[in-house]
This record gives sequence, structure tokens and C-alpha cells, in this order.
Amino acid sequence: MKKISVIIILMTLSVVNIFAQTVDEIFDAHFKAAGGKELWDGVKSYTVKQNFVSNAPSDYDMEVKASIADMSMLKTKTIMKRNFIYSVSPTDAFFRVPMGSRDKAVVYDTKDLSDKEKTNMRREITDMFAPFYNYQAKGYIATYVGLEVIGAQRLHHIELSGKDVEYDLYFDNVSNLLTKQVEKLASGEEITKEYTTYTTAANGIIYPSFGTYYSSIDKRNVKLTTNMVFNPTLEAVNFKR
Repeated sequence: MKKISVIIILMTLSVVNIFAQTVDEIFDAHFKAAGGKELWDGVKSYTVKQNFVSNAPSDYDMEVKASIADMSMLKTKTIMKRNFIYSVSPTDAFFRVPMGSRDKAVVYDTKDLSDKEKTNMRREITDMFAPFYNYQAKGYIATYVGLEVIGAQRLHHIELSGKDVEYDLYFDNVSNLLTKQVEKLASGEEITKEYTTYTTAANGIIYPSFGTYYSSIDKRNVKLTTNMVFNPTLEAVNFKR
């Protein structure tokens, strides 16, 4: 009986050891599956075009232009054909709100971003690219939670925590790709993104191009479509008032 118990324990430990990995091994496996780390290391700028669709009046499109090298970002949200513009750079940070009715020429009211808004946008420059890329340099702490079974998938669950944000990241045990991300903001809002489709960009990086988006504030299931271009030429004028 004792021999059988020992064998069972050894077999259990063997199974655990097969699936137990460090966070860096899981991140590296993701980068390898998503085109190779050398391609990710070569990204200096990117653009993102996203559609948030739930068949509601609040549906919107978003376009982002970001320079990682210059730590600058321009974000444009288009809601009901009106553009709301946010920008941050090393020397400036502002937002523009369209004024007046839609049947007249657009006039913008330009204001400074608050310190909190500046911090959030500067974090987004690298986190929108991938929150776990160079996570240690950003001051994040990564903790392996364990291998979890969700539906038919076995997912590596990693907690990534920083000063003003925390992430729960779930990587597929077979494809090594990120399938789910829960972003917990200091404001209390939680944003959940689940990825079902990946696309290969022109430079070879594989990124999530379709999935769902859910905010604990809006409380709506939204279909999220994403198109990314890596290393476009971005002029400094893009980030000026």
C-alpha cells in the first residue's frame, strides 16, 4: 500500500513538473510563437486601428499612433462621426474635444491632460504593444499562478503587477499564445479581452486581431477587431498641438 502511495505521489509530481514553467519561459514561448523575439525587439513604432462593436450608439473606432523610441502617442476615438483626440509626448500632453453640432465645421476645445491621464497614456505606449514585453524594465512583477483548465483549454495564468495597474494573463498551453487578458486599473475598472483570432503582420509578428472586450463600467460584451502595423514612419508633428 505504501509503495502504491509513493508511486502515485511521484507520478503526480512528474505531471506537475511537466507543466510547471517560469514566467520568463512562458513569455519567451509566446514571443517565439508570435514571430520570434528578434522581431519584437526591432519594433520602434506602431499603429493600431480598432473597431468596438456591440450594436449600440456608444460603439466607436479607435486609431493609435505610437513611437516607443520617443515615448509618444496619439489616440483618436471616433464616436458618432466625432473625433476625440488624446496626445502625449516627452514635452506635451493634451486632449481635444469637438464642439458644436455635427452639421457645422468642427471646432476643437484643447486642454491639458491631468497628471493621472499622462501617466496612463505613457504606460499604454508600451503596454498596448504588449504589457509583458520588457516587464522588468517597466517595474512590473510577474508571478506564475498555475495551469488552469478553462473550457477545453489549459492556460498558464500569470499575474503581472505594477504601480497603477495589474494584469491577469492567460497563455494557451499548446499554442503558447495569449488568449485572455484582464486589466485592473487603479480607478477600479476591470477590462477583459479575450482573443480568438491571430493575424500575421507585414513584418512577421503575429498579433491578436479579433476577440471580445468587456469593461466592468460599461458592462457590455463588445466585439473587438484590431489591425496593427509595425515600424511605420511617424513624424514628430503627429504628437504636437
